[in-house]
Amino acid sequence: MHDLWFERAFCYDCTRIGPVLKLIIEDDEGRKTVVPFVRDEITIGRQEGNTIRLTERNVSRRHARLVRLNGHVVVEDLGSYNGTRINGERIAGQSPLNEGDLIQIGDYDLALQAEGAANAVGPITTKVPARRQETEPDEPEGSEDESPGDGEENDHTPPSLDGADKRRNSTSIIRLDHVEADRPRKLEDIDTKDAPRLVVLTPDELRGQEFACIRTELRIGRTDDNDITLDHRSLSRTHAKLVRENTGEWRVIDMQSANGMTVNGESYAQATLNSGDVVELGHVKLRFLAAGDAADEAEEQGASEGGMSKLPLVAGLVALLLGGGVIFWMYKQGQIGGTPQPVDPVAVAQTPKPVDPPPVVPVKQPPEDVKPPETVAQPETPPEAPAAPAKPTFKELMEKAKAAFDSKNLELAESTLAELPEGDKSRKDAKELQDKIDSEKNAQTQLENTQKALDAGKLAEAQESLKAGSGTVFQKDRYAELSKQVGLLEKKKQAEAAAAQTPKNPTVVTPAGGTETIPKADENPIKKLVLETRELIKQQKYQDALVNAEKCAVIDPRSPDCELLLGITFARLNRSAEGASHYRKFLELAPQNHPSRNGVLELLKAYDNSSR
Repeated sequence: MHDLWFERAFCYDCTRIGPVLKLIIEDDEGRKTVVPFVRDEITIGRQEGNTIRLTERNVSRRHARLVRLNGHVVVEDLGSYNGTRINGERIAGQSPLNEGDLIQIGDYDLALQAEGAANAVGPITTKVPARRQETEPDEPEGSEDESPGDGEENDHTPPSLDGADKRRNSTSIIRLDHVEADRPRKLEDIDTKDAPRLVVLTPDELRGQEFACIRTELRIGRTDDNDITLDHRSLSRTHAKLVRENTGEWRVIDMQSANGMTVNGESYAQATLNSGDVVELGHVKLRFLAAGDAADEAEEQGASEGGMSKLPLVAGLVALLLGGGVIFWMYKQGQIGGTPQPVDPVAVAQTPKPVDPPPVVPVKQPPEDVKPPETVAQPETPPEAPAAPAKPTFKELMEKAKAAFDSKNLELAESTLAELPEGDKSRKDAKELQDKIDSEKNAQTQLENTQKALDAGKLAEAQESLKAGSGTVFQKDRYAELSKQVGLLEKKKQAEAAAAQTPKNPTVVTPAGGTETIPKADENPIKKLVLETRELIKQQKYQDALVNAEKCAVIDPRSPDCELLLGITFARLNRSAEGASHYRKFLELAPQNHPSRNGVLELLKAYDNSSR
């Protein structure tokens, strides 16, 4: 059974500028679907993302599209493998499309119809000339639509040239007047003697109920506002509609019910009914009977799940009548010394009407020396092979993979996603989860590289790896610890650099023969760093200011100005806790008359109040 999918986000009224076109789609089993053509473009193909998905293998991923251009509709083949045909002719590029033209895409037939055309006099049909035998073009190597190496795509199956062509040429393909579920019809009453009936077969609580179809349109559903009410939970409020066309034929139309509709076991959106057909709405089965047809006669002619056929009873009675003659013939064969021969089975004609049981005829028993024919032992039916276990669904595999990811078992999550079929791996949920797994695995690798760089004392490599691993979700604690270690290594490197850059004061020889360091009168490294750091803060270069302030604290750990600058810089970098710590250390080192002392006290007071 074909799988037809299309987007349903349509609005009839809000997009209606002119006559609304409808696209009629029919598969090779006769099922029809109507899609309103209210967009400027409709794409058709096998993959997700198309406006209409046709999932047969002989439909390419992106097969064709319909486009409105200057008030007209054109169809364009998008480089499909099996091609697109209009009225049997394969097209290349864009071709104009007229109402009633037949578009062939794989095993599907499509046609356009303007709204209201179904009310035209007479049936609107579309026929196709016989398809010419032609060689399909080879698939272009490396094409975007049909990539080589894709086993599924390379296994294209061209549309059948026998059954499909025979069906197209012998009958009309699409009866557009039959697929309009909401087409207005003239309501008329039907004489009871001419009215067909619906007889409930199952379930047992409704079995035997009959409903006369006394109007040309009847709605069937679960609620009392329908013409035929069947109070069963499997039915929708209005489940289906039964209509009589102007031609006199009866049709049943599904009204977009939740549980769908089948006719004689096949799913349909709408179907023509013949007397004896079994219609299943949800879990309720009904038999459609033309006027004058008896319910028991219809049950004999078709297999009914709601009752037992009377054929075994008729066959048994006929066999009983014939039994006496067969045994008498066998007895005669024994009297003349012959060996009884097996009797060929007698074909019993099926009688369409019930047969009254005939009177029982006494059967003459054969002599004791006449042996009945031996029964040939029938070979035993080999036991059925155990059914293969059902493959897990996409939903089950995704739930398993997500549970493994949430429990931080990345290997199990990734192996579970690998079990998805190729087509499902590209679905949005699967791709998002795979991206999370890849991101987490990469972050863990980068954190391991950070640790190795720290152990080797390589600050630049450690900083780079730490930054690349910042996206981790599962190892945030490890990331924080490594960040602290990188910061300590950075301070150490800065201190070493500052010590290497600090000039040594010159020394002189004292009269006693010793040496004495003479400081330069115009050089004070602490004062210079303080001035540079304040300038960087004014320029809002807080990261550079932090480097200078830390260098200042390394050179003179007892400098209150260095601690003050550290507090300011951390506060500007939104690292409030570290800033408050350096402010408190400033108060311990600064004299009582320091000009910034009162301001720092106010800042700490406000910070402590906000932290409570």
